[in-house]
Amino acid sequence: MITREKPLGAALRRTFTSQRPTLRHLDIHVTDHCNLGCKGCEHYSPLCEPAFADLGQTRRELARLADLFETIEQIYLLGGEPLLHPDVASFVHAAREAFPQARVCLMTNGVLVTRMPDAVWEALRDTRATLLCDDYPIRLPKDDIEALAARWDVSVEWMPEAREFFTAPIQPEGTCDPDRSFTACQWLSNCAIIRDGRLFPCAHIAYADVPAERFTLPQLMPTDADSIDIFSAASGDEVIRFLTTPAPWCRFCDYEHTVTYAWDRTTREPDEWIAPEWLARHARRDDGG
Repeated sequence: MITREKPLGAALRRTFTSQRPTLRHLDIHVTDHCNLGCKGCEHYSPLCEPAFADLGQTRRELARLADLFETIEQIYLLGGEPLLHPDVASFVHAAREAFPQARVCLMTNGVLVTRMPDAVWEALRDTRATLLCDDYPIRLPKDDIEALAARWDVSVEWMPEAREFFTAPIQPEGTCDPDRSFTACQWLSNCAIIRDGRLFPCAHIAYADVPAERFTLPQLMPTDADSIDIFSAASGDEVIRFLTTPAPWCRFCDYEHTVTYAWDRTTREPDEWIAPEWLARHARRDDGG
């Protein structure tokens, strides 16, 4: 989800053209928190305090990314639940203004769509953005959503029905092979995400401070080596090289013991994110075993 360009193609582009690289996909959190609370959310939204993105900061980040890249193929405005943001329409406009050719998607769990203000529908219509709805087993009024989208001339798409999820448990001891974790992640969760002017290779790392603080696991706190400052990066190629290389934090992702489970509401307990065998060992220690 970072680039479609092969190394040879990138070398030829740099040698014979002045073109910058293309970033395949970008996630932007409009909010960190959510109104649904899915078990094991990989963005840790059930653990997040209410937090709304700053429009000015997002505009500055998008402007800098437009300097670094020829274009971004697709931009997802998500969270959390982006429709909780009182000015989400402005984020849709900002993404389109910065990247006129990108596929811009407002990704929602669908719960608030039938109550969206006219300004959001207008923003989606005027920017040719897509309303991308998750399909959780929560009895969404799909026909009403489709009818509203048709009335506003807005494209609405549904994600595949989500009844089973997977997670790569966090191994707090950091004993996983980062290269193997990164290789597995490339096909599952490797989506560049911007936070506070820094690009991360995935949401697991970008928001790892959330489980670190919630479960008192300070070793999970990301460091500067786990992301790249877009305002200091010399070029888009430098950013691409960083995003296609394992980050130090990858040592915490246990892709060798991926867990699948049915969709459910969160209990906010650590076992939704943290490796169960690690929790069991530490529970025994706490009990004096």
